[in-house]
Amino acid sequence: MRTLFSILLLCLVLGACAPKTTVVLVPDDDGGVGRVVVKAGGAEQPLAAANESTQVTDKPAAPKVMSQQEIDRIFGSTVAAMPEPPKSFLLYFPTGSTEPEPASRPALDEAAADITRRAVSNVSVIGHSDSAGDPAANQKLSMARAEAVRRMLEARGVPASVMALSGHGANDPLVSTAPGVAEARNRRVEILVR
Repeated sequence: MRTLFSILLLCLVLGACAPKTTVVLVPDDDGGVGRVVVKAGGAEQPLAAANESTQVTDKPAAPKVMSQQEIDRIFGSTVAAMPEPPKSFLLYFPTGSTEPEPASRPALDEAAADITRRAVSNVSVIGHSDSAGDPAANQKLSMARAEAVRRMLEARGVPASVMALSGHGANDPLVSTAPGVAEARNRRVEILVR
């Protein structure tokens, strides 16, 4: 019992047993920096600059800018274990067709390469149509477009088991239009890779 008391006293004196949390505000992939407020022990510490950090034991400490080298040393293995951010590829279609426009072919190849490069992929193939024509026919066409793209991805080595298909018809337009309007940007398939 005396030894346990001595260890507890030593921890209190040295502060070595106090839990410590480090919060660092890192830029997004596009370089943008948001803002976060760290609250603890009745105190608040805002962080609003790239790589600004605070240490929290009982209350947040005054902020300091952490070097990229220090961020990598502390959080490198965690960041390396995170999945890649989702990526979206768009293919556009002529009216009534399930064959992508020739200008969309590079996006199909890029999507297939991205999917096969990732260690684990979850792929959504989402078909769309514009609002011209019969809504039921547009729904069927959007699903047929998704199925056509699935076959094209399979031909490029993407396993069917990683793909989920859906057709939204004209219900999720990229460009809002009045009903019955032919809009080329709404006749599309989105390949969402996660």
